[in-house]
Amino acid sequence: MNFNFKKKDYYICPYCFSKHDLDRVGFICENEGEKCENAKIRFIMEFDGGKSKGQMPEFETCDKCGEKTTTKVCPTCNEELPYSIGNYDNLIFSVIGAKEAGKSHYIAVLIDKIMNEIGSSFNCSLQAINDSTINRYRTDFYNPIFRQNEVIRVTRSAKTDASVKQPLIYTLTFKQKSGIGGFFKNNKNKISNVVTIAFFDTAGEDLDSEDTMKAVNRYIYNSSGIIFVLDPLQLEKVRDMLPEEASLPERNTEIEDLLSRTANLIRKANGIKMDKLIDIPVAVAFSKIDAVESLVDSSSSINYESKHISNGYFDLLDFQDVNGTMESLVRSWGGENFANQLSTNFKDYAYFGMTSLGCNPRSNKITKLRPHRVEDPFLWLLYKHKLIKAEKGK
Repeated sequence: MNFNFKKKDYYICPYCFSKHDLDRVGFICENEGEKCENAKIRFIMEFDGGKSKGQMPEFETCDKCGEKTTTKVCPTCNEELPYSIGNYDNLIFSVIGAKEAGKSHYIAVLIDKIMNEIGSSFNCSLQAINDSTINRYRTDFYNPIFRQNEVIRVTRSAKTDASVKQPLIYTLTFKQKSGIGGFFKNNKNKISNVVTIAFFDTAGEDLDSEDTMKAVNRYIYNSSGIIFVLDPLQLEKVRDMLPEEASLPERNTEIEDLLSRTANLIRKANGIKMDKLIDIPVAVAFSKIDAVESLVDSSSSINYESKHISNGYFDLLDFQDVNGTMESLVRSWGGENFANQLSTNFKDYAYFGMTSLGCNPRSNKITKLRPHRVEDPFLWLLYKHKLIKAEKGK
């Protein structure tokens, strides 16, 4: 089953989030070898729509050296745009949560999981859009966990470190699957869909004020999907139910306060009245589920491996089981107000339980990496955007 949809007639810059018609884009000359004057000063050449009105141009000709250039830039902020911009839909996935909830660990493990497991199961591939994404992912996310076996340092505030505002941008390319019994094998390498995905990691302290969120986290109200990474160990009832010897983190932002600020920000920025639901799918992912294992029924599907990857489709029965169980747990753990806020603000939402590390680090060292169900929220968002199919598994 393949999904073919009409492409949007606009694009959103993943850096400044300005919205532009497809035929409004800038180009810069890259002919530095010939010392082109435009290339040296990175002069922005505005594209004149002409006959290509409503379409994204593939190139522009430099008026100084006569060379063609395919390097596109945003006409508002002058940042270089992903080369796939305008050709395919672009999605912005925001990963947000309070300080030390595990957002950076989640992104690190999720991207590795997409590359090495989700890709083969769903016949897709993830590719970094530029050197900036390659280098930042390896340096800030992959190397600490997978090579040094260390926890990732706390994400810096975007107010003091501008690099935090730079997204990790990837293209996710889906290939045509062979027909039943292996027929139509000539189509196995045919591209059926491509989507550009920008992942944002947010410093927890940047979510402690709505004004700060509006200033440095504009991507939140331009999101195509939001993954709330929440720590169950921040819930008072959970802390009380765990044994005295349990290792508990310092208290951080209350989860309902974080949700309130996020919903308020989106409503104000997009002019959504209180009697209307926000049409951004929200995946509520409770991290560190291994730390509350004693509070979860041993027979719950949350404790078992996800069926989505093994089945090669989004398994609706597995999802419904986990979603219903996690919502019941959250409400019983004192998250009644959070759950009510979620349902009165957002049209589509779902609950997940997962762990990125699967162990309690000792002296910042990861003793044994055992991620569990980190893919579920991401696959749900792909399903909501009709990029993967869903079936009711057995």
